[in-house]
Amino acid sequence: MLWKQFLDGAQESYMRHGVTTALEMPTIRDGSTTALFFAALDNSGAMLGGVRVQGPYSSVDQSHALVEFAGYPNGLRHVHHMLDERIEHGVVELKSAWVAPNAPRGRAVTAMIAESPAYSTALLGARYALATAASHVRTAWLDTGAIIATQIEPIPYPDERYRTEVFWWDRRTLAFDAELATWRRMRRNTASLLAHRRAAVELPEAVAS
Repeated sequence: MLWKQFLDGAQESYMRHGVTTALEMPTIRDGSTTALFFAALDNSGAMLGGVRVQGPYSSVDQSHALVEFAGYPNGLRHVHHMLDERIEHGVVELKSAWVAPNAPRGRAVTAMIAESPAYSTALLGARYALATAASHVRTAWLDTGAIIATQIEPIPYPDERYRTEVFWWDRRTLAFDAELATWRRMRRNTASLLAHRRAAVELPEAVAS
């Protein structure tokens, strides 16, 4: 089962980095908080990494970013305000990203994860995607059109080794915000994903007729 593979890989990855509690496995295990997830598989079917997506949110308080910034009043205020401004247009949030240590094309897996905001907003009908992530993934996020919330100071989450920042993607401006080659690839992949989804929805009707 792909979902179990995803959870097992995420747990192993987070455990290896000593941040297992940040995964919140008891909360996410049953899948009820996950709208969809993306995973990279090799030719044998082994999972090399992935990311899950929450939302679209119906309430600001559903965002996990508020939990992460709970001990930082200034940052919390900014995050809450940004969510409040965007929630009516649709907000999804990326969580639980991981890459297997032995992934033969680790950079490609990281790129897939970084592109998931473009795909998830299109598939879920949201305008905005949100992620909180350590600064070492900044370049990958920016290539796909992320905008750093520079008014929010990075925080030591999940622990002092990390400097976690807030990133936003706006589906309406990705063509301008993303690196050109990356945008073209995301556009092609988005069209393919939407076509597959339409085919899956329409198939039962076609069979019935």
